[in-house]
Amino acid sequence: MTDSERLDLSSASSAYRRRRCTGSENLIRQLRKRGLLKEIPPGADAISGTASHAGWAGQDVQLDATQEQTVQTLKHLETLVVTDWCAGQSNDIFVLGREVRLWLRQGIEPLHSGQYDCAYVSKDWRRALILDAKTLYGEVDPAEHNDQLRELVALFRFNYPQITHYTVAILAPNQLERVSIATYDMLEAELALRLLRLSLLETADPDAVRTPGRHCDHCPALNNCEEARQLIGHTHSLAKRIEAGQYTLPLGEKGARILQEIDTVKKVLKSLQEAYKRELAADPDCLPGWHLKNGKRIRQIDDIKRALELWSAQRLDIADFLSATEISISKLEAAFGNAIGARGKRLTDSFNTSFAEVITLKEYAPELERDRKPKTLPAS
Repeated sequence: MTDSERLDLSSASSAYRRRRCTGSENLIRQLRKRGLLKEIPPGADAISGTASHAGWAGQDVQLDATQEQTVQTLKHLETLVVTDWCAGQSNDIFVLGREVRLWLRQGIEPLHSGQYDCAYVSKDWRRALILDAKTLYGEVDPAEHNDQLRELVALFRFNYPQITHYTVAILAPNQLERVSIATYDMLEAELALRLLRLSLLETADPDAVRTPGRHCDHCPALNNCEEARQLIGHTHSLAKRIEAGQYTLPLGEKGARILQEIDTVKKVLKSLQEAYKRELAADPDCLPGWHLKNGKRIRQIDDIKRALELWSAQRLDIADFLSATEISISKLEAAFGNAIGARGKRLTDSFNTSFAEVITLKEYAPELERDRKPKTLPAS
């Protein structure tokens, strides 16, 4: 697998992984050089996110109702952040670009890149606003601690050295915290650039260590990583000892670390399973004793209106039809928003008020979730 867009080089989108697993880039390079790095097809969430990004950037793409709602919310959040950033003086700023890739170079040789979603610059070229859209529902580090945004600031520092103040903002229309903002002055941007150069130097070290963790989730070399495989055996062995009563369930920092290992192992196993599915699809005889069976086929009705017409044509009770119909709250809310011209929090509040007498909350069992905020260091 080659990456022509990034010239097979690292990019800001992999900053989170590289910071925590410096050896991963070496493995990726080795596999790519030997023709063993296989492309992982994007999932449905990734495809939807790409479509939403394209729609926000103004491209002519076909969007479903949920994606359209995401794009409209992104535009609304962008307006709010830009208006606040420029203090209402919109004549003093301009759009630098959308979906633009910046490069770090040594002379003319490209070393690293990063693509920003949208950026504004003041007309005196002293201030920049970098916007990054996170359209999915997964965990996102806040702007202040976001590795990808820090590297984008570094790339701005390299390409536009006249800028002295940088504001970075995450726009997350499908998360509770929809906007996260951080600022960098010129010295902090210069430090970010030097840290980026140091990161590239460290990842080029042939002896750089590979450290499995939650960052493995999007690593293209995951299925070929021996350290990740060893983690599976270690975690399985520990689980057996705990089940046999030979080992007390650890709590505290050690317990938190083991819980993270379990989460990582689950991701590794799922990735390996999907990889084997792809191999069987390409060669049904490659895994003796295993084959791909057809996926489940479940009947569904997409045209509810037409289904109701057919039901009524049989002179059946409409109440019976409605009792078997499940309503998608998100789609109904989106349609309600289009009808009344509302979106965002105002739409949700209005919808909840209007349908309060029929809305109920279905509560599931508690789930494990990792704390998002970094620990506060004790006072010295």
